[in-house]
Amino acid sequence: MAPRKFYRAMPRFARGLTVVAGAVALAMTVSPAQALDLVQSYRLALQNDSAYQAALAANQAGHEAMPQALAQLLPNISANGSRSQNTTNSDNPGFGGTRSLSSSDYTSASSTLSLRQPLYRKYNFALYDQAKSQEQNADAVLDKDRQDLLVRLSGAYFEALMAQEQLALILAQKEAYASQLQSATRAFAVGAGTRTDIDDAQARYDLSLAQELEARQNVGYTRRQLQVIVDQPVEQLALLDAKRMELLAPVPANAEEWIARGEEANAELRAIKANVEAARAEVEKAKAGHYPTVDLFAQRSKSESDTNYTINSQYLTTAVGVQFSIPLWAGGYVTSQVRQAVANLEKTKQQYEGRRREISQQIRKEFQNVAEGVFKVKALEQAERSADQAVFSNQKGFQAGTRSQVDILNAQQQRMNTRRDLAQARYQYLMARVRLQGLMNALNEDEMKLINGWLAEPESPHALSPLPHQEG
Repeated sequence: MAPRKFYRAMPRFARGLTVVAGAVALAMTVSPAQALDLVQSYRLALQNDSAYQAALAANQAGHEAMPQALAQLLPNISANGSRSQNTTNSDNPGFGGTRSLSSSDYTSASSTLSLRQPLYRKYNFALYDQAKSQEQNADAVLDKDRQDLLVRLSGAYFEALMAQEQLALILAQKEAYASQLQSATRAFAVGAGTRTDIDDAQARYDLSLAQELEARQNVGYTRRQLQVIVDQPVEQLALLDAKRMELLAPVPANAEEWIARGEEANAELRAIKANVEAARAEVEKAKAGHYPTVDLFAQRSKSESDTNYTINSQYLTTAVGVQFSIPLWAGGYVTSQVRQAVANLEKTKQQYEGRRREISQQIRKEFQNVAEGVFKVKALEQAERSADQAVFSNQKGFQAGTRSQVDILNAQQQRMNTRRDLAQARYQYLMARVRLQGLMNALNEDEMKLINGWLAEPESPHALSPLPHQEG
């Protein structure tokens, strides 16, 4: 049957799906620009992802804790001065009961230069130690945010590739169903086939149209997800090349070694560990309320006509000394602060321990996913070869009269399912590898380049081909 007649012979519902899918396809047709690969996506994400840019700003803010704490240990120098115009009216008793009235106008001025150097302030020393922990926390949090970004980016990239690959499988299966439908129609026309063969092929073809529409929508959605991260239009993606892909088992091959290394290297655990040290310093800051403070001070002041009795007199005063303060009783306020800080320290310790156990479990899980993913992909590759052989054997059996059209369709469906499972297994292996490296704080541009080497430019500049349109 000619393609145009075959199209018109389709049920109205199937034709409607075709028209809608064709419109979606036209909107999603990509330009012949160079495909975006994983390394390019990684570099764009570092520059454009809003969450990571916010993390960079937070890291810069966190690094200001150290100079602020250091400033509390360094000398504090201040200067102040004043100048005023004064008028004094005096009314004093005189001899013989008379009053003596006088008025004077004068200018007074004063200036002071002061220096204060803390000699012993337990609170400031604890604050400095806490600032170091806060800096370590800020760096660890930034590392975690970078690892999270790369995991998000890889997930979005591979999800978009998987959606595109599923669409390609559905298009290939639809073409096979169309061919079987045409073959069954021709065979029925010459009396060599049955109406059941036609109806079965038609039903499968119609279903493939609905699946194609859903797959095309999923391609658009997953590409927009990636676009949110890289902040660039995503028209084409470099595709996974199974021939280039290396199935690498974890090294070392012992999960316990990965867990031990992960507990030291994991960025989130390092951030929480820094929080524990900061909470420990908070306890020392609270205890400082029981300790004396000792400061060295030096002051030089100059005054001129500071009162109406010292008009036109100048004074230059220099003072150098040590000032101390000893807390005696604060109504239990300091003791309460210490108890509060100790409780917060214990809370942070328990948070670290709980998260350590969870991350250890995550490392074990991703380690197993990578190790088992190697065998799963290899097994499905063999299953694909068997599925290809099954399709070939059923086609030969149909020619020999021992197999029916339905047998061929079933074999083709099984092959499509196997190829879909194989594609999913490959992407699951890749994401397990990415997540495992992220948990080890080892996800960087080198790892992105390694995986990027398994990608290849698409053969066709148009990854999404449009469906046929309904004709007048």
